[in-house]
Amino acid sequence: MTADSGGSDDTSHGASERPIRMHVHTRDDLRVDGILRLIELAAERGPLTEVLGNMVEQVKTIAHAEVVSVYVRENDNGQDRLVLRANVGFPRAAVGAVSLAVGEGITGTAAEVMRPISASVAQEDSHYKHIPELGEEHFPSLLAIPLMVRAQVAGVLVLQRGEQAAFTDAEVALGTALATAFAHALEHRDVAGRLPARSARLSATVLSPGTALGQATMFGTLESFGAEPIETRNARARLAAAFEGVESIVRKGLGRVREALPAVARGALDSTALMLDDQRLRTIAEQRTDEQGIANGLRTLAREYAVATYSAGAPHPLLEQRAIEAENLCLLLAVRAAGLPLPSPGQVIVVAERLTAFTALAAVGGQAEAVVAAAALEPDSLGAQIAVAAGIPLLSDIAGLFAWVMPDDVLLVDGDAGLLRVNPPATTLARYRHLK
Repeated sequence: MTADSGGSDDTSHGASERPIRMHVHTRDDLRVDGILRLIELAAERGPLTEVLGNMVEQVKTIAHAEVVSVYVRENDNGQDRLVLRANVGFPRAAVGAVSLAVGEGITGTAAEVMRPISASVAQEDSHYKHIPELGEEHFPSLLAIPLMVRAQVAGVLVLQRGEQAAFTDAEVALGTALATAFAHALEHRDVAGRLPARSARLSATVLSPGTALGQATMFGTLESFGAEPIETRNARARLAAAFEGVESIVRKGLGRVREALPAVARGALDSTALMLDDQRLRTIAEQRTDEQGIANGLRTLAREYAVATYSAGAPHPLLEQRAIEAENLCLLLAVRAAGLPLPSPGQVIVVAERLTAFTALAAVGGQAEAVVAAAALEPDSLGAQIAVAAGIPLLSDIAGLFAWVMPDDVLLVDGDAGLLRVNPPATTLARYRHLK
């Protein structure tokens, strides 16, 4: 009896003094916090590109990767493509513009074999596909992981580093685990609000009437290209080809509208077009791109024009306008040199603060369907007059334009009612096509 009581007391006493050996992982572990946040982001509502963009930022920290990309498998006019829909580490302009076929490059091969693929120096592998505008050669170590949804490949997650060292087995396992969060986001992209949140009816001010239907092509600023690795190889040849392409499309636009413009606007247009023949501008552009690469060099050139505007104190309106047009010309050159498309049929050009003469001429020369702007544009501005002279629908002062419109969205421009329809329903599209 006594022994039993004593034993019972010892057990109770031992339990109360047993040391705590578990470890609570508080909010000080960036990897743990990042993974938990990644899971939250995958379930968030909103446009798919926005969700994926937030997720790649988290993975950059979790996986200690310098570049993180997500390619989404899409069907484009019957062609099966892997389209870059989110990235951190490459120029922003690459998102939505770069695509691969399944089986093309290491990324496409990972989708084809449905297994992770790693390489310490990707450029040395026969499957590697070089895309000049990305600067991938600065990040040779690569890990590509297929994103599986219902036993099919829905995309590929790609991690890259600057060091020439293969990802370890543990890192491959971690990357594969992270990929499941992206697969979850892709599986629920429609449920997460991709379609409901991406359809809108926006009011606008009409500067040039008419109706048009096309895919959104975003024309931002040189800064929207973001930082890029300095790549000077073949920079001068690429710049020369860019000048040739931009000059061709601009002069086509010039030929279509010049005689239809009022005399004053025609004189301003002729003065602006002289920049295409400005040898000093081309020489400086060559020097800057030789030193800094295409986008960085053109960005520097545009800043030099802007600074020169204020060299004599208060800016002169003509010099200020010239600096604006010079910056826009540099933007068109950067777009062309990066292998991205200039305005073409089937596109609606989306601009932010202003419609310059060069952008308007490129839209006209490329036979774009329409132009829409977030800011209020002056009807007597040269860009607006060019659109009117060409008969291209032009809408401005569109509140929430960049909150609703993403690259490749379907835009129905109603320059008669002053409306922009973003991803309109099928019945609306059918009515438009019937009227056309």
